[in-house]
Amino acid sequence: MFRTTMDSNRYDLQAKAEGNSSVKQVEGPMLQALLEERFNLKAHRETAERPVYELTAEKGGVKMQLSKEGSCTPYSVDSPPPLPLPGAPHPVFCDFPRFGADGLNRTLDGAGVSMAKLAGSLSRFGLDRPVIDRTGLAVGFDLHLKWSIEGPASAGPGTTDDSAGLSIFTALKEQLGLKLESAKGPVEILVIDHVEKPSEN
Repeated sequence: MFRTTMDSNRYDLQAKAEGNSSVKQVEGPMLQALLEERFNLKAHRETAERPVYELTAEKGGVKMQLSKEGSCTPYSVDSPPPLPLPGAPHPVFCDFPRFGADGLNRTLDGAGVSMAKLAGSLSRFGLDRPVIDRTGLAVGFDLHLKWSIEGPASAGPGTTDDSAGLSIFTALKEQLGLKLESAKGPVEILVIDHVEKPSEN
């Protein structure tokens, strides 16, 4: 793990992409080139065994509704649809779960959501370790999940103390018919080989 005083520093970067670049291009090779130029960043990826959560279905079956055809709009980061006109309703994109927050409560809503995308979303926003999809479900679901960040998430799977609100583990089980189990699995990690403070403009 890479740790320097840069962990506590914050930088404002402004960049403008030329042409009609896709989100995938901007967040991938273009951002990488910017970091390499300004921070002299050198990095590589490797796979290692790390603690993970495996997402599996409860024995009684899942509690999610299968997504109906036409209930959502297909979305691709390579060719995203145009933004809606002012005042027009925003379309519901398939396999594009959205997070919400209300005080200590958190929500996740989506239509046509794959279990792989759900696992990835939980890895980024809801849990302290990566989540690997082990459900074996290859279809999309319409889902709504609500939990509390005061729920005993740090206690891990199997906790039953919901006095402070449903933990993410209990919410997944009761609302979606899914469970998280501690395991070890292959995780892709980014290794920082070299980085410097950026030069002045």
